[in-house]
Amino acid sequence: MKVKDIMTRDVITLKPEMSVKEAAGMLFKLQISGLPVVDEEGRVVGMFTEKELLRMVLPSYIEHVEGLTQLFGEESLEKKFARADSIKVSEIMRKEVVCLDEDTDIAEAAKIMITKKARRIPVLRENKIVGIIARGDIVRELVKKAGI
Repeated sequence: MKVKDIMTRDVITLKPEMSVKEAAGMLFKLQISGLPVVDEEGRVVGMFTEKELLRMVLPSYIEHVEGLTQLFGEESLEKKFARADSIKVSEIMRKEVVCLDEDTDIAEAAKIMITKKARRIPVLRENKIVGIIARGDIVRELVKKAGI
């Protein structure tokens, strides 16, 4: 079975010039944790996720510190996030994005998701986004095939 057989075809995407506030609102409204960022030609140029939002408001040294209580100083997370209206998606999006061709086997897609720690991967045809596949899509297909 190929990725194109189980991918979501109606992909909601973001534009690089959108504000982080607008993009975060879309994630919240859609109740998802990330969306691909595409240029005018439909080419994937980045991925915008909750992780990038957290990195935007947390200090860069956060990964090396045990306790969180004294890290934030005088500026609260809320104040940092309030600036999201003036920050573009392109400024904080992850630029290195794993993509799959629509003819990729789902076993290979699952392997890539595990090794690259990806929750979702944009699916391409001729370098343009035509879908997105999430780990849940693969799990649902496996469960369905197992008759569970």
